[in-house]
Amino acid sequence: MECILTLGSNCPQKERMMTKATEWLSSNFDVVADSGIYQTRALNGISPDYLNMIVKVKTSLEATQLIQFGKEFEAECGRSAESKNRGIVEMDVDLVKYGKTVLRPEEFTRTYFITGYNKL
Repeated sequence: MECILTLGSNCPQKERMMTKATEWLSSNFDVVADSGIYQTRALNGISPDYLNMIVKVKTSLEATQLIQFGKEFEAECGRSAESKNRGIVEMDVDLVKYGKTVLRPEEFTRTYFITGYNKL
């Protein structure tokens, strides 16, 4: 199944986190296209700027499995409820589109997503 994922990080080691994300993607998926890594402002205007990337991948995983796999990768990168409450995101992985089904339509209204999506 072809899917669209959005990944982002705003922690002090965000460059390293995005490199780790690129390696995770290439070792677990057939990456069809990617936006490259780019910087955006935090939605709340207060938290540190993000590095983002939008990718189109092919996978045999079901949507629920892919979401869980992304959450496991987030945890591996150090994401926790405590860091999120502080406005620090070590890694965020969201499944936006699974095949023809849009799972997160709100992403298509957000500049950080549209910027990368238009680069695919």
